[in-house]
Amino acid sequence: MIKKRNLDSSLVNYIDNLGMGVEARGALGGTVYYVENNAGNDAYDGLSIDYPFKTLAKAIAVSNIDMDRRGRWAKRNTIYYYADTETADLVAFPNKCDVVGLGSYDANTKPGITGNHVPVNAGNYGTRFINVWFKAPADASPIVTLASTTSGCQFIGCTFSATATTTIGIQATASPFLKVKGCRFEGAFVTSFITFGAGESGGTEIIGNTMVDGADNGIVAPNTVTASWGNIISDNLIQCADLTIDDDGDLFYVYRNILVSGENVGPASYDFGAAKSAENYVTGADKTSIIPALA
Repeated sequence: MIKKRNLDSSLVNYIDNLGMGVEARGALGGTVYYVENNAGNDAYDGLSIDYPFKTLAKAIAVSNIDMDRRGRWAKRNTIYYYADTETADLVAFPNKCDVVGLGSYDANTKPGITGNHVPVNAGNYGTRFINVWFKAPADASPIVTLASTTSGCQFIGCTFSATATTTIGIQATASPFLKVKGCRFEGAFVTSFITFGAGESGGTEIIGNTMVDGADNGIVAPNTVTASWGNIISDNLIQCADLTIDDDGDLFYVYRNILVSGENVGPASYDFGAAKSAENYVTGADKTSIIPALA
């Protein structure tokens, strides 16, 4: 049976903040697709909740074909996603498309997808995942791996859940304009919640997230990362065993974060540029400090 639910107020706010109402999106030139992992069928056309696709991968493939139609490149599509927990490794993300999670099962208000997602489709721009639960399988890999084929990817109000062997929540290499807002990262990620690889990261915003139970580091940006535009880490709760923020190149503006480390307050618990930071509370094994210290 197809499961329907009203949008909760937080999800309505997420969508309204994108600049248009829930039902008006498709009327502005984009195509709306539906996925229902319990009752759907990939042989359907996916154009209504009565005839939904079964898998998110099918909806992504069809949306990307639709996006390539002549004269329709500037539109945005929408995929409404209902599921308990689908198991799939996504190898493509939808270009210029919002994936909006509307599923509800048991105590969970997000549809879940278990897998390692490595989008390799060229020209993968401006994908937004809203209210989707990304669950890790039992292997030693990142949940999401973004490369230079991806630009402007956004995760809004999503959850990333680790298993005992999950290395990273989001691995982003030369993938600029990444936005991670209002998400929850949970579980003992072996390496980090978010790690940046070498190359362009400009325009990244990591804002208002909860990141807890990390077994090693929190957000990691080595000195091989570059940024042509300002990057932001703000208003997050980050709790992990070691470095909460490790910004070797001092690329990020870091402000109003609550950082909790198992190490003493100092170089083992945080590493970011004083000239680009303000009002960060760091709690370590020995004390709590404001970083940088107030004059």
